Amino acid sequence: MISGSRDSCFPASAVSTIKVGDRLNSTSQLVSPGGNFTLGFFTIPETKYTYLGIWYTVDDSLSRKVWVANPSTPIISNSSVLMINPDTGKLIIDTGGITLVNISDNQSGPTSNLTATLQDIGDFQLKNEVDNQILWKSFDYPTNVLLPGMKLGSDLRTGTRNWKLTSWLSDKVPDYGAFTMSWEPNGENSQRLLIRQRGQPYWTSGDMNDQTFKFMFVNAPWSEYWYNLSYVYNNEERYFSYHGFNGNTPMWILTSNGQVLDDESSALWSPECVAGSNLPQCRSEDDQFFQRNGDFAPDMTEGSSYDDNSSVSFSDCMVRCWNDCSCLGFITNSNGTGCLRWTGAKSVNNFLVNPQGISVAKHGLIAEERQKDDEKHLLELMDSSNTEKGGRKGSHMMVFSFSAIVTATNDFSDENKLGQGGFGPVYKKY
Repeated sequence: MISGSRDSCFPASAVSTIKVGDRLNSTSQLVSPGGNFTLGFFTIPETKYTYLGIWYTVDDSLSRKVWVANPSTPIISNSSVLMINPDTGKLIIDTGGITLVNISDNQSGPTSNLTATLQDIGDFQLKNEVDNQILWKSFDYPTNVLLPGMKLGSDLRTGTRNWKLTSWLSDKVPDYGAFTMSWEPNGENSQRLLIRQRGQPYWTSGDMNDQTFKFMFVNAPWSEYWYNLSYVYNNEERYFSYHGFNGNTPMWILTSNGQVLDDESSALWSPECVAGSNLPQCRSEDDQFFQRNGDFAPDMTEGSSYDDNSSVSFSDCMVRCWNDCSCLGFITNSNGTGCLRWTGAKSVNNFLVNPQGISVAKHGLIAEERQKDDEKHLLELMDSSNTEKGGRKGSHMMVFSFSAIVTATNDFSDENKLGQGGFGPVYKKY
């Protein structure tokens, strides 16, 4: 429920507004007046981190968030609440009386006349009820999703408003990722969307003509009849927006690998890689990565390197491998971050092996099945007649299953990390 320091009476049905003194906790939610959208706290099971977000109410899986309030500041406490700070007038996430996140940037000062309402279009608005002035709204701070009516572009009147999408770091980490999508017209007669990777141009939609783009709807041709595209180009604002029809939950999602999907998870745009002018000398336009189950033969690689930086995304790892002429393939952690790369000679056709005997392509990327194959092969080397505490004991060493190790180290958490040496990190038992 929504609780507060003052007496507040809420109807039995869902509410869409909080006032000064109200607190939205982890077990309560706001629902827009027409029931289209829901706002509340959600936890990603793989990381156990909690975020405040907005999603379509009909999305029972809660797998697609249209907006996240704290992408870079995950919550680890279930006592966090959403509230309006009575001293500053800002929307905040509070944990035990301490402000964890300032969501809004308004400078209202002490006041009791503010409300925050989830609109039926998916916009979360902070408003002064005295003069009906909107002080802040989530549509001005998009994350990775463009909803109907949202803007991509710039407000020339203020010079500070710039609306753009930023991808998640991975499908399981909402932190800011490698890709952005913005509206960057090249003069009045050249209106276009541009995707950048770490600030560098990655892909363009081409100029917008007759309410469509040259490279749009190639993979989802039926989507052309779902959207009404428009743009504004004047001395005050320059932005792109769209409206949906014939679709129940329209949304454009900029994914962590630089694709743009619509509400049916069909690719509106599927950029493959950077322009040919950015190719390293050792690569050709015919070169590409293929995802395969398997591994590199130990005696056919020159080494490997591992970066466990949690801000490194899958696409970052791919770029590192692509730009390294000696890189044979790569893999990321289970949450889609970090980077493990194998290096060797340029010709790698025989450098990949597969337990099932399936042939692999020139440039390889290992799937997550590798850890299962490694475990199977290690266990086959051991005497399986003796088992002890989840492991199998041979004549000289004991091999534990991967699942047993994950449990023992609390999923390789930093709290259980003792240190790191030349062979990698060392963990204590959880």
